Amino acid sequence: MKDKYIYGLSSIVAAVVLGLFIWFSAREIRTGMEQGSLPAVRHADNQPAGPQMQPPADPSRLTIKGSPFEGKEDAPVTMIECSDFQCPFCARFAGDTLGQLRNNEIKAGIVKLVFKNFPLPFHQFAEKAAEAAECANKQGKFWQMHDKLFQSDGRLDTDSLKSYAQQIGLDTKKFDHCLDSGETAGLVNADKQQCASAGVQGTPTFFINGKMLVGAQPYDRFKSAIEQARH
Repeated sequence: MKDKYIYGLSSIVAAVVLGLFIWFSAREIRTGMEQGSLPAVRHADNQPAGPQMQPPADPSRLTIKGSPFEGKEDAPVTMIECSDFQCPFCARFAGDTLGQLRNNEIKAGIVKLVFKNFPLPFHQFAEKAAEAAECANKQGKFWQMHDKLFQSDGRLDTDSLKSYAQQIGLDTKKFDHCLDSGETAGLVNADKQQCASAGVQGTPTFFINGKMLVGAQPYDRFKSAIEQARH
């Protein structure tokens, strides 16, 4: 009986200690985020973050020279997307909305869509997937790889990335060397720094002629924002 009593008491003490540890850890993390010592990166759903989370946007931090784009180079509206290939909301935009923009505003020469990489740190495969897209861009097939990655259902390990390169007709020897050597890691990091400096905290985030739109919004929201940007 004495052993059972001691064992039970020890279990209670251990549980209390663990609970206090978790409480103090959570408070430290929350305090760090409030003070800005820890980044509050996240997925961006259909609702923009509140003012306490979203700093003022500064689109001047974004440069589009050298970034992959789709549409007419001199289109009156430039839409810059900061995105993550492992983000489910980014995949939702690519699957539900991008096709409509392509068929309408991009095809009509109204919108130039510029892509910027913003892989979130808690996504295991996002960084390498972004590098893969930039490796494909070196062979002139960024958007083909872009579409493959967002249609992959999260299969973004290195073997899968190399398989997609073969499927879209890339020179696989060049692609594999580019991916394995980390040749495009610097490009991805530069994009990430620019997006963060511009005020991006979640994905996907868009800048439509400099005006921020956050989340996988429905097509009508983009259409309205594009119309406002033209006037």
